[in-house]
Amino acid sequence: MPKILENLLISYKESILVAMQLININCKGILLVVNEDNELFGTISDGDIRRAILSGEQLSKSVAKICNKNCIYSNEDINLDEVKKQFIEKMIKLLPIVDSSKKVIDYLEIDDLIDYNKLEKENPILIMAGGLGTRLRPFTENVPKSMLKVGNKPILETIIEQFKNYGFKNILISVNYKAEIIENYFRDGKDFGVSIKYIKETKRLGTAGAIKLANKYLNKPFFVINGDILTNVNFYNLLQYHIENNYKMTIGSRIYETQIPYGVLNMNETCVTSLEEKPVIKHLVSGGVYILEPSVIQNIPGDEYFDITQLIDMLISKNDRVGSFPITEYWMDIGRIEDFDKANNDINIYF
Repeated sequence: MPKILENLLISYKESILVAMQLININCKGILLVVNEDNELFGTISDGDIRRAILSGEQLSKSVAKICNKNCIYSNEDINLDEVKKQFIEKMIKLLPIVDSSKKVIDYLEIDDLIDYNKLEKENPILIMAGGLGTRLRPFTENVPKSMLKVGNKPILETIIEQFKNYGFKNILISVNYKAEIIENYFRDGKDFGVSIKYIKETKRLGTAGAIKLANKYLNKPFFVINGDILTNVNFYNLLQYHIENNYKMTIGSRIYETQIPYGVLNMNETCVTSLEEKPVIKHLVSGGVYILEPSVIQNIPGDEYFDITQLIDMLISKNDRVGSFPITEYWMDIGRIEDFDKANNDINIYF
């Protein structure tokens, strides 16, 4: 039975920004670009958008400028064995299926053919769950922030499930504030299909300081994620991106928009050349998700407060390669009560 194409098709005239919004809604990491007659024009993936963002492309430009016009597609007479081979060899996410007029009628996903759980990875996942969560009080007076329920389960459980879905089962949790609640809930992780070890902070060490504490477990490229981040980014793709680009550290980044509430004057000396009414300024900001090489840990001092931002500055000063991986999928930093409320509204839509 053909799948529903809603939120998967986009006109080649639409903007990159609209494509980002649709990818966020459909949670598939890709869109099928069509012309006025619904004929396949190309595909645009989250990777295409990431590359466009990093190259400084304006998000108001049409998707026709950055989409893959030479995408692979198939007709209705599909050979599943051949398709699976193409999915694996060419790392395509989704195969459009078209009729004799090249109109899109269906699609096949990599998840239909490949089980990420069978691609099990030993890379450690270090989750920072020791924070006080002061901005979420009174909810966090008796429970750590990462154990607040979004939907019917704690935030931390959803984070662990997301990594498990991509084959990552080696979990480390850095704990401090009300640690016993987390430890009693997850124990060794077997009930959740993962292995869990706890990194216990006896004093506040900052994100990088907690990494130093976990040093003996970090012998492969490892993830670090804040325990209040809710995202459905493809962690497997993020790791591959990190490895392929030979980065010492990769920062999962997010576009953050700030609107200036006034008309901004563009000047040439004392003369006004133009006026922009309430422009929106876009920045790439850290999304609280990182991948680091084990060799980076030697830069972290022992037994003292050292934040991840200090580590990033140190690596950059040494000319080590620090990369950015723009997260175009759903992402939420649950740091405030309004974020917590929104996450509870979003959870059943995106997860």
